[in-house]
Amino acid sequence: MTSLLRRTALALTLLLPAAGAAHAQGSGAGAEVLTNESVISMFTAKVPKSLIVTKVQNTKSNFDITPSGLLQLNSGKVPDDVIRMMMAAADKAPGATKESLDNDDVIKMVAGGLSKDVILAKVQMSKPNYDLTANGLIDLNKNKVSQDVVKAMMAAGNTGH
Repeated sequence: MTSLLRRTALALTLLLPAAGAAHAQGSGAGAEVLTNESVISMFTAKVPKSLIVTKVQNTKSNFDITPSGLLQLNSGKVPDDVIRMMMAAADKAPGATKESLDNDDVIKMVAGGLSKDVILAKVQMSKPNYDLTANGLIDLNKNKVSQDVVKAMMAAGNTGH
């Protein structure tokens, strides 16, 4: 019987480190944190969109969804639906706070070629700090901000300075 116990103890001694190593390898993937750059890299490398979507949905992230970050994603050819998904993930992240958005931010996104859908989503998820006075509206119009976006800015609850 002591021989059997010794063999069992020896087997466990040999197997436990291997099991721990396998667990460490598996948990290493969970430690990854996606960023704008990693998503752009996957699109640049032509990883199928469905895999990228699954990765975004199932991996911890630290996305930059400021107007500059959104423009970076747009110039990196990340599709609008994926950008909106990244925005939603960042908005739901623990400790997420609403970013303040102003007229200049909206104009910057329009001038940078972001789609109306992405801009609308950004307006809806941000803390309004808009100038919606007559002069503010003239400036938005002059800078080709769509009526839909201006209406969303108005609906956000900030009626001007």
